[in-house]
Formats: sequence, structure tokens, C-alpha cells
Amino acid sequence: MLAKIFPCQPSEPGFAQLMIRLRGEDALLSTLNFTLCNNEQNYLQPDGLWSPAPHVFTLNGGYEFNKGSGFRIGPNLLDPLLASASQVQIQAQLASGAPRNTTLQLVRDELFSSGASGKTANYGGRSVADAPTPAPEPEPVPEKEAEPTPPEPPLAPTAPRPKRNASVIPIIVVVLLVLLIAAAAAWWFLGRGHTTPTAAEKLPEVPAVAAAAKPDASECSPANLASQSELDFVQSCAQQKLDSDKLLAIIQAAKDAKKCGVAQRLYAHSAQGGDTKVALAYAAEYDPQDHKPSECFKTPDSDTAAYWYDTVLQTDPENKKAKQRLAELRK
Repeated sequence: MLAKIFPCQPSEPGFAQLMIRLRGEDALLSTLNFTLCNNEQNYLQPDGLWSPAPHVFTLNGGYEFNKGSGFRIGPNLLDPLLASASQVQIQAQLASGAPRNTTLQLVRDELFSSGASGKTANYGGRSVADAPTPAPEPEPVPEKEAEPTPPEPPLAPTAPRPKRNASVIPIIVVVLLVLLIAAAAAWWFLGRGHTTPTAAEKLPEVPAVAAAAKPDASECSPANLASQSELDFVQSCAQQKLDSDKLLAIIQAAKDAKKCGVAQRLYAHSAQGGDTKVALAYAAEYDPQDHKPSECFKTPDSDTAAYWYDTVLQTDPENKKAKQRLAELRK
């Protein structure tokens, strides 16, 4: 069985489509009864909380969707699933009574919780910005009539200037000569021994220090794990389309930093996008044969490992590793 949650078309915060595809069966499911269990063995409840007690959800009105059966779900299911970084197992009870169990997959990059409805634009319609009210034009101020310029008063007759006394000029010349002689004597006694520097000393030039290059805040790099939100970091990695080895190195850095949601989202996004190398590594995280306990992948899970090996075979049907492990896990 394949179980996956897709966004509605058009996208609507808080709502999505649950797709159920039964292997080897083409019958349309009109009703679906199922439980949702996380890695801590807690079951989703109608109030959005997780509890050890199983709760059975029922969905009606199945329709053909993506080569399987589709069911519309609302915030009571979608919100807690998006809020949880844990893998969730869905166990469906078919009409025949046979149970089917698999890992529930979410297209997280395209899904929005109901809380995002206040931050997103309305889908459809349009808005028109209010035109600014023009300021009232000031009333023209009447020009005052130019007052007549009063006539200028008649100029008083000027008294005749007295004639300069010619006897003062020789005295001024004598005073100037005395001042010049005093200035020359002062230079001779005081300033003769001082020399003026021929050139100003140049200060040594300070070499410019190159500014340290700052890492790009939008780069898919381990250095940005702590500074970006989980969703922003995953989206930046998805947009940059890194090769398998670089992406696996970043996933390992996320695991070391205990950013489990980042590691799982990067694994799932690339594996579902057809990267078989990443999908095999993701399957190994759950495969009891290859499992290595970590903070993000504490226990093995054969069903989840089988799902990702099956995902590999959908892209590469002749992959020997996936075929062999899938056959052994289903024994």
C-alpha cells in the first residue's frame, strides 16, 4: 500500500488530499478506516494530540486520484501531522477485513497548516489600492498694489574736502624704513640658525585588510542550520538541486546537530524526487540489517525501510540492493 498526502488544487491552508493506492488492486475505496501512529508508538486523537490509546478515523466520499483513491482531509488531521517531525505509520482496515500498514508520506514543501491562513493571500479575487485624496489647492492670495516709492530726499551739499598736508608723507616713509630694518635684524639674530625641512615625512601606508567573506544566508550549508528555520533551510536546499554526495553530507550534519526534521525532510524530498542513492540511504536508516541508532533514527522499522526500497524500484526497477532487501523484509 502507498499512502501519501498531497495539496489541494488550488492550495488551501489546513486542507489536503490523502491518496491511498493498494498494490495489485484497482478498486476505488469509498470509505477508509485507519489509525495514525508515530515513532513513539502514540496514536493521533481527534483533538490533535497523541496518545498510547489507538483511535480509528473514518473518511467517506473516496474519489479517483493519482491511480488510487483520494480523500479530502482537514485541519484536525493535517495540522498535527505537519507539526510533528516524526515518521507516521498509517494502518488501514479494508472492507475485506485485511489490514494494510505503511509509512504516511507528506509533500511538506507544498502543504500549509490552517494557522498559515492568516499569512497567505486569498486565492482568487483582486484588491484595488485606495487612491490618495488630493490635497485642497490653496486659495490665491490677492496681490497687493505696489505702494508708490517715496521720492528720495535731495542730497545735502557736501563740504569741500580739506587738502592733504604734503608734509606728512616724509614722516611715513621714515617710519616704514625703521620697521624694515628692525625686521631684518630680528631675522639675523633669531632665525638664521633654523632650517626648514625640505620635504615632509610620509606616513607608512596601512595595508587594507580584506573583509572576511560572510556566508550566504540562503546557501544550503551546514553553517546555516542554526540560523534558518527548518522549512526555509529545506526549501533552499531543494532549490539548489545539490548532487547526492553533497546532500548526504548536509543530512549527516543535520543529524549531528540533532536537526531531525531537516534530515528527514531532505531525505524524503530527494528520495521522492527520484534520487536512488539518497533513497537507499534513507531506507538503510530503518533497515534492521543496516540500522545505526541515532537521535533522529532511534529504532529500526522494517515497514518504512520496505517503503523506501520500493520507492527506489519505482525509479530503478533493476536495482539489486533494493530488490534483495525488499524481498527479505517481506518474508
